[in-house]
Amino acid sequence: MTARTHHVPLRIAVSSGALSPQVAALLSRQRAEEPQTPVVLEEVSVCEQVCGLEDGRYDLGLALTTAPGHSLNAQPLWHDELALAVPIRSPLLNFTAVPLEEFAHYPLIRWRSDEYDPVDQLMERLQQQACTPPEIFCVRTFELMAILVAAGYGIGLGAKSRIAAARELDIIMRPLAGDRQELTTYILRPPCELPPSVDRLAERAQAISG
Repeated sequence: MTARTHHVPLRIAVSSGALSPQVAALLSRQRAEEPQTPVVLEEVSVCEQVCGLEDGRYDLGLALTTAPGHSLNAQPLWHDELALAVPIRSPLLNFTAVPLEEFAHYPLIRWRSDEYDPVDQLMERLQQQACTPPEIFCVRTFELMAILVAAGYGIGLGAKSRIAAARELDIIMRPLAGDRQELTTYILRPPCELPPSVDRLAERAQAISG
């Protein structure tokens, strides 16, 4: 395939759940090291992300999936894990790590279901193992999840690093007991030759620990 024409600014598609403190670190590093090449983030569904990368609307993608079955190149970037967001006066704070059978008693607020959603595996375990599976609510944003949790409507499920960084929203992070439920953020590349500026941005992303 022919090389893609350089776009200014670089357009990065971020799908459900992939926003994290590492993304902020990447943008900060990009501005410091290559200010002449701005970056625009767009939050999209996985389907929109894959289609946009394949048809040239986006230069790179950040996702919690490798987008199997498509022509994109996926490389692992950052590792996190699923954790709970609980209100500041929740009885679950008595646990250093919360067992499934304990948080199954509470309404569970999660980000909206999307294709390849890694949270679905934990949801399946909940349905299979809990005597009375919890009531589950899906929301579109982390911020809405945090507001509902802080108001006492339930407990939230999301990335550990993002919950821990949101203490000012009156939510507290608690790990899940048992096996670690890993979340991996991947950088998705379209199947064509990319401009050098896109390659440099990808290299900066890979240099950020997480």
